[in-house]
Amino acid sequence: MKAVLLVLTAIMLGIFTCEPMAQNQLPTQVKSVLKETLKERLAIGGAVRLNYSYKEYDEQSKKTLGSLDFELFRLNVAGEYGQFKVSAQYRWYSEFAVPEYAYISYTPSDRSELQLGLNKVPFGILPHSSFGYWESVLYHIGLEDDNDIGLKYSYSDQLWEIDLGFYKNAELSSSNHARYSFDPVTDAGENEYNRETNQFNVRVQKNIGRTSVGFSGQHGGLYNEQTLDVGKHGAYALHLTHALERWKFQFEGGSYFFEPKNQQGQDDNKILFGAFENAFYVASEADFYLINVSRNFEAPIGFIEKLNCYNNYGIVRPKLYSIGVGDKTIQNLLGCSVGIDAVTSYIELISGKNSSFVNGPGVGLVDDGGWSHRVNINIGYYF
Repeated sequence: MKAVLLVLTAIMLGIFTCEPMAQNQLPTQVKSVLKETLKERLAIGGAVRLNYSYKEYDEQSKKTLGSLDFELFRLNVAGEYGQFKVSAQYRWYSEFAVPEYAYISYTPSDRSELQLGLNKVPFGILPHSSFGYWESVLYHIGLEDDNDIGLKYSYSDQLWEIDLGFYKNAELSSSNHARYSFDPVTDAGENEYNRETNQFNVRVQKNIGRTSVGFSGQHGGLYNEQTLDVGKHGAYALHLTHALERWKFQFEGGSYFFEPKNQQGQDDNKILFGAFENAFYVASEADFYLINVSRNFEAPIGFIEKLNCYNNYGIVRPKLYSIGVGDKTIQNLLGCSVGIDAVTSYIELISGKNSSFVNGPGVGLVDDGGWSHRVNINIGYYF
């Protein structure tokens, strides 16, 4: 209230002085008070991206030498007022639009933060357990770059990073497969009715020089809309990152499980996942391993500002076996990112064996096929 009175007083003094006051000539006192009291800041950014894809296992793609498509227009907004902040990002793809995150945060200190809303689930290596555009195989089973609706507390200092979260449910209705994050989804045609609910997360990481070692765990309910019973799901992981001059390394290993309460006679060894208007089955219980490496290079051409090459290798090994379930999934990504001013391009070769989005039926299912490959080039202008 005192600050408001100071502002009003300063304005009145300026009005009643003999000298006229132009709009761009506010009294120094007014400017000073406004600068101190109006702390609100707003930043707007985004991206426009094109994507080229060539699939060696697809006849149409082979005959047309791949396809070049508009991928997305992305808009992100960040605002701040005192100790409160708001962050949101919305994505418009060619066939659907979807939020990635949208939350309000409170920062009681420079080391801690509370986030309420649609925010990133604290699990594994953050912000991503991969290098490049395509992300790792864990993204396709909801254990990388997953955003859900809930409350998260984060603490960080030079040695420790601690995250605690409670997520009431996933970001969209479970029947909506046009989503950014991969989650269990429902589909009446497939007789699938499971969705996540009441999930707890904990993540602890210690930073020692250029090495970080951490543990992540999550546990939640799995509500079946048909049987009206609540099953459970969970996951844990150990993760390590290390930086050595131009090199960066990521290691992550762990396990996950889904125990649905399906109707009698339904196979509990697989669960339906969905995102990007796709749905596929995932083995209900499996171990996973990631080994990723990247290296920054001096640009060989003057106008190239950034050049980074990387390889992401991941395995999902099922623990349960039934008809159509039980083969391991392998995915490898070899690529480079090139930065020129505001334009960043990702040139990647994705190779998969029994891997969704690389000619596989899902993750951890039975697949008689061998390795499949696709080339993906993503070109984006970021502002």
